[in-house]
Amino acid sequence: MSDFDVVIHLRRCDRVVPATEAGLSLAARLGAHTLGLHVVALSTAAFVSPEAVAVQVNETSHLLDEARQRAPWWQEQLEQRGLKGEFQVVQGDNVDALCHAARWSDLVVTGRPCANPDAPVGWGIASRTVFGTSTPVVVVPEAARVDKVGEHMLVAWNASREAALAIHGAMPLLKRADKVTVLEGEVHPSPLGFENLPALDLRAWFERRGIHAEFRPFKPSRDHGPAILEAANEADANLIVIGAWGQSRITELVLGGVTRHLFQHSNLPMLVAH
Repeated sequence: MSDFDVVIHLRRCDRVVPATEAGLSLAARLGAHTLGLHVVALSTAAFVSPEAVAVQVNETSHLLDEARQRAPWWQEQLEQRGLKGEFQVVQGDNVDALCHAARWSDLVVTGRPCANPDAPVGWGIASRTVFGTSTPVVVVPEAARVDKVGEHMLVAWNASREAALAIHGAMPLLKRADKVTVLEGEVHPSPLGFENLPALDLRAWFERRGIHAEFRPFKPSRDHGPAILEAANEADANLIVIGAWGQSRITELVLGGVTRHLFQHSNLPMLVAH
């Protein structure tokens, strides 16, 4: 019996890419039931009329058949890591499929292509999945290092709602990590001041849950995104836990922000929540 369910978005179902490898490694750490989900996407042009949808569905039916024949390949990947799971191929929209599967899962793992690192961040599959589900999402950049993912987790903490959600989602992995490092950023007071809200001692909160973490003050003199990534690499961390989009997507697209920088430039997987 498994207490965890992990969904791995298989953009490809013919070879193991970094997102697939990271997802399988994290699933193995959790002993999770693992769903490999491949989506045969319909072109957005198909939705201009019911007739266009029917044509597109018919034209892509052979892709469904071809993908479903890859089930033995997926089963082999699971068996190599001592995992139980299943393989599903559906047709439609990637984000809709991932968000639907996330409703009964504990973790979603998806990749982020880096072919065009300057492309807008906030409207791709990974970004929209983070916004569309309450389940934590591990975003794996295409060129990420994944060989030790989950062994040393770095938590970016500023007492925000998003950071707290990411930590809650990461708890099963934090408890199994060999090392946890926390970057303690500045806490922004509520409009009524610090005395208006109950305080949280994250050190004590972790200790009550059996997590022994190293806390480091984090007050960079420059942009937080590059500073977090630099700190993670200097610490030799292999998974960043961070709240996504503490400000709106529009603001980050126009002005930039931590999430945008990390999604565009991180060489490490990120467990994010919004």
